[in-house]
Amino acid sequence: MIRPLLPAAALVALAAALAGCASASDAGQPAASATTAPANRGVAGALTLDDPAGFTWSSDTGCVGTGGYADIREGAQVVITDAAGATIGLGKLDQGKLDGTLPGRTADICKFTFHLASVPSGKGFYGVEVAHRGTVQYPEDKVFGALALTLG
Repeated sequence: MIRPLLPAAALVALAAALAGCASASDAGQPAASATTAPANRGVAGALTLDDPAGFTWSSDTGCVGTGGYADIREGAQVVITDAAGATIGLGKLDQGKLDGTLPGRTADICKFTFHLASVPSGKGFYGVEVAHRGTVQYPEDKVFGALALTLG
């Protein structure tokens, strides 16, 4: 019995087409990866209160802002926003510590550190605000470094 050649020809054409579709990794080149969401990264920094009349210190509480700086204290909120102003990270100030490490200075400044463990990367620009003191803008290459904010 004679069978039509069309199905066999179709199989040969399909096999040839599939052979031309080898992946880049089969050809010794890395395969293109699927688009993935940017990773989250940590944001760390310090807020320095550089006005000796603007804080008190005790061994129990550390530094605490006074007068016009009364909102600067352990637990004050740190907010990270994206370029559109949406909140993408929340943290808080750690206990303030006297710091006289600047050249020519005694322990007349108070430093509050903060660390947010998980902030989305890939946003371009970021805003950092401490205790409703106004937002400071940073490009991505700076926000994931050691931030240094100063009041006073």
